[in-house]
Amino acid sequence: MDKLQPPTPAEEITPAEPVEQISDDDAVSVLPDLPAEQQQELEQRADAWVDQVSGLNPHSQEFTAQVNALGAVARRTFERTSQTSSRFMQQSLRESKEKGNAQASVAKSLSELRTTMEDLAPKDETFAEKALGWLPGRNMAKRYFRNFESNQDQLDEVLGALSRGQEMLQKDNAELSVERRGLWEDLGALQKAAYLLNLLDDRTVRRAEQLRAEGKAQDADAMERDVLFAVRQRRQDVATQIAVTVQAYLSMGLIEDNNTKLQQGVERARTTTVTALRTAVITAQALENQKIVLDQIDAVNRTTDDLIGRTSQMLADNSVKIQEQAATSGVSPETLQKAFDNLFTTMDGIDAFRTKANENFLSTVNSLEQQVQRAQPYIERMQKEQPEHAEIENASAMDLLEIED
Repeated sequence: MDKLQPPTPAEEITPAEPVEQISDDDAVSVLPDLPAEQQQELEQRADAWVDQVSGLNPHSQEFTAQVNALGAVARRTFERTSQTSSRFMQQSLRESKEKGNAQASVAKSLSELRTTMEDLAPKDETFAEKALGWLPGRNMAKRYFRNFESNQDQLDEVLGALSRGQEMLQKDNAELSVERRGLWEDLGALQKAAYLLNLLDDRTVRRAEQLRAEGKAQDADAMERDVLFAVRQRRQDVATQIAVTVQAYLSMGLIEDNNTKLQQGVERARTTTVTALRTAVITAQALENQKIVLDQIDAVNRTTDDLIGRTSQMLADNSVKIQEQAATSGVSPETLQKAFDNLFTTMDGIDAFRTKANENFLSTVNSLEQQVQRAQPYIERMQKEQPEHAEIENASAMDLLEIED
């Protein structure tokens, strides 16, 4: 029978790098470009809005209402993304402090598995050549494999806990995936708002220059003083919110990626453990079977003395072969030792991965917390700036600023 080979060493798992703090300009630039048809539609809406607002009396209630409407661009998206970012950050910090998340559960199970397997790992004297040379399967080797039987329940419990930990990681990733899809859709709405406000900025500057060239200095001043100020203020708000949302989106992606890699590492540890146990069982069976065969040969030798005497040469040859077979088990002790070595190598890799991942995760959460704090004044200002004016009959200009479904 071919010798059982130890499992190949596991590949090293590497945690993703922490997400760095993103500036407002960089956040907008990392988003994919809007489709050409959306850009064209927003350009038409920007032209129409500036045309309507520039034709209003700067001192009228309707003009004021249209300027105030700029502060409501993407309001609902602001609220959703702010809640998601804050909820994600608070949950991450809480789990990090309480150490009650899926990663902590997996780490505890891995530690218990390491302790159990270190107790079961064969020592140098377990399969010493002296023990194997005169009677395989007895004394230390036999007692060693009995330890597996007495520790089987504990091993089953630890492996079951690891399986539950993997399920928790999968559940976390499923929730993160839903949150990320929602953030991605909200980023699309924020990008449309940023593009529209950029167009309004450009069109307002042009219209103010045109009005000034036509001798309408008062109207030009109103466009620059009131409209342009409101447009640029909202542009800053939207850019900041995009930065916070992108930070949250990337942070969730980092955690999702690390969870996936940790699942893979745990699966390798479980597989290696099962391989080590299987190797041990096969080795035990091989040693015990050899003992049974040798005992039977001794019985035959005692009852067939005369036959052995007549065929001494034949038995001598057979005895050599038998001793060679007895000294060579189907599974060598070295194979078992290598299986355990690979198990501990895998666990060391997971420990190193979690240490680095935790450092990167803390850096990411701190960066996200700074971004959320940056966005908080804009959110509070947006909530306070409810237009205090009577409802106007013609709201078509406000409709042009609507970018959400």
